[in-house]
Amino acid sequence: MKNWFPDISGLSPSQLKIADFIERNPEEMLFMTEQEIADRLGTSIATVSRFWRAVGHENAKAFKLKLRESSDSTPAVKLEKTISRLDASSLPAKMLEQAKHHLQDTMEKNRPDELEEAARLMASARRVYVHAPGPSLSLGELLSYRLSRFGMSVRIMAGSGHELLESLAHVEREDVVLLFSFTRMLPETEVILDCVSRVQNAAIMITDREDFRYGTPAQISFFVSRGDMGEFHSMVTPLLLIEQLILSMGMLNKEKVLGKLDYLGELRTRYADKLPRGKA
Repeated sequence: MKNWFPDISGLSPSQLKIADFIERNPEEMLFMTEQEIADRLGTSIATVSRFWRAVGHENAKAFKLKLRESSDSTPAVKLEKTISRLDASSLPAKMLEQAKHHLQDTMEKNRPDELEEAARLMASARRVYVHAPGPSLSLGELLSYRLSRFGMSVRIMAGSGHELLESLAHVEREDVVLLFSFTRMLPETEVILDCVSRVQNAAIMITDREDFRYGTPAQISFFVSRGDMGEFHSMVTPLLLIEQLILSMGMLNKEKVLGKLDYLGELRTRYADKLPRGKA
């Protein structure tokens, strides 16, 4: 067993069965209740409840916290783990197959009406604030670029630290906050959600953790499948979701959006000599 169970010598056969299940299915276990684990393994919930203390943890919650911490691999470890299963000749086919799996999983766990509702909220907002930390920054910038073309007011918030408060100080009830929350719940995410709760404005969360979709003040939460915990994570599904949101908002305000883009085209023609495309 891994360092989750440093000493299994004193475990009963039933407890060893639970430990083996967790060893083989760590990510799935994170989202299961004690009753679900008991049902899967054909044991009692009392046996599952006693298991945590037998392996040195107060309860299931404490063990899951340790499991998440130990599975929070470095980028190098994640990439190495993924690359080790690939070779140059199989890479295109493997990535395409994985992308299809992620897209199918994402589609099954989100509803079309949620996409429509999110688009309506953002399209009618006074301003859209976007929190896109780490690798999700490119998605936030794409969203900002496209929506700004539509004539919408979009602000990218600081990814981390106290500078985030500079943006949160201006969030009003008529605004929408869109936040990406991948892998783990950041302190910045917790602060944003607390502010959303107090201001009572709409929030939309995009996450690769199903458990993050519940128990937060976010009005809508989308799940995006990105790969197993501890491996290189794909950005295919969150990118597709962002593009769907952009097009949905364009459809809602079709006349306004087309008018803005037509005017942009006129400006490009008028000033083509002074500001040719492709020049800095």
